[in-house]
Amino acid sequence: MATPLTLEDFNPFDPHVQQEPQPYYALMRAEQPVFRAGNGLYVITRHADCMDALRHPDVFSSSFGGPGTPGTLGGARDDPELAEIAARGYPPVATLLVADPPAHTRYRKLVGRAFTPRRVQGLIPRIEHIADELVDSFVADGRVEIVSQFAVPLPVRVIAFALGVPADREADFKRWSDDSIAGIGAVVSRDRALEMARGVVEFQQYFAAELERRRSEPRDDMLSDLVHARIDDPDGDEDTAPLSMPEMLSILQQLLVAGNETTTKLVTEACRMLIENPEAAARVRENRELVPNLVEEALRLATPTQGMFRKVTRDTELAGVSIPAGSMCVLMYASANRDEAMFPVPDELQPERSNAKEHLAFGRGIHFCIGASLARAEATVALDRIIDRLPDLRYAPGNDFAYEPSFILRGLKRLDLEFTPKPT
Repeated sequence: MATPLTLEDFNPFDPHVQQEPQPYYALMRAEQPVFRAGNGLYVITRHADCMDALRHPDVFSSSFGGPGTPGTLGGARDDPELAEIAARGYPPVATLLVADPPAHTRYRKLVGRAFTPRRVQGLIPRIEHIADELVDSFVADGRVEIVSQFAVPLPVRVIAFALGVPADREADFKRWSDDSIAGIGAVVSRDRALEMARGVVEFQQYFAAELERRRSEPRDDMLSDLVHARIDDPDGDEDTAPLSMPEMLSILQQLLVAGNETTTKLVTEACRMLIENPEAAARVRENRELVPNLVEEALRLATPTQGMFRKVTRDTELAGVSIPAGSMCVLMYASANRDEAMFPVPDELQPERSNAKEHLAFGRGIHFCIGASLARAEATVALDRIIDRLPDLRYAPGNDFAYEPSFILRGLKRLDLEFTPKPT
C-alpha cells in the first residue's frame, strides 16, 4: 500500500519531488495554499493568490537577485576563482527579470522596441522554414529524439536569426543558455559553477563585440534595436539614456534563455500530451484552427517556467497567511495553472478550452514575458508541422521520461518518438 502524501515530505530540491511535483501542489491548494516550506520559502499555489501578488509588485518585489539569477555569477564574492573569472566579463545588472519600477519601466520600454508585432510577424516565414528543414532531416527515418533534433534547434536558430548572428554558433548559444540557468531552482557542484561562470563570460565577450559592431554598422535585427533604442520623451519625465553594455548583455542573456528554453520544453511536453491524449490529438488534426489554442493548453499544463521568485517588501497577508517583510516567495505558476477553481478538470488536455489563455505560464502584469508572442509563434508553427508531418506519433522503446533537475525550469531531458512517415 502506497504511503500517503504529506506536505512535510515536500522539498523543492528533492529529485523525486522535481520529477513529479503536481501531487504536492494539489495538496497545497487544498490544505495550505500559501505553504511555508522547510527552507522558509513561501509557496503560493492558487491562481487567485498568484494574481493578487502579481497585482502588487510594490509588495511582492522582483528585486530578489541572488546566485540563480540569469546574468550573475553566483558566489563570486566568496570564491577567488569565481571572482577571477567574473573579472574577465561585465558586472551583473538587475534589468527585466529582477528589476522593479521605475528602472523596470525604462528597460521594458526600450526592449519592447525589439519585440514589436511587425518584428515578430516578420519572423514567421523564417520559423516555418527552419521547422520544415528540421523535419526534413529526420522524417524519412520514422523516428526522432525530439528534444535534440527539433525542440532545441528550432528556437535557437530563430533567436540567432532575430539577433543577426551566425546560425553556426547554435551549439554555443545552447551551451551559454544552459550555463545561465543551471543554478536556477537546482543545486550544482563547484566544478559546474566554474563551468557556468566561464560560459557566462564567453557569452558576454561574444555579444559585446557584436553590439559594438552594430553601433557603427546597424542592421535590421534585434541587436541593432537594443543598441539604438531610445525613449521618445518630449517632456523630459523619463530617463532617455541609451542602454549601457552591462545592461544590454543582461537583457540579451535573459532573451537568449527565454527565447529558447520555453519553446524547447513546451514543444517536447506537447508531443507527450498528444500521444497520451489521442482523442484530443485527433480533434486538432481534423480542425487545425485549434492549434493556437492547443498551444495555450500545452502552456497551461506544461508551464516550462514553473514559477517565479518574489521578495516581500513589508509585512503582508495573503489568503489569510501572514508573510513577514524580507520573506522569499515563489509564485508557483505550475500549480495555479491547474487550479480547479479556474480550470475545470484541470489535468485534462482540452484543445477547445475557452479560458486556456488565463494561464500564467508567461506571468502576468508588469513582468509579463516580453517574448511571449515569439514563443507562441514558434510553438504554433512547431505543433502544426508535427501534427501534419508526423502522423501516428508514438513513444519509441526505452524512454525514462526523466526531467531536468530543477523545480523552476521543468523539461524532459530527451524524448524518443516513432511515427509512420507521411507519404509525399
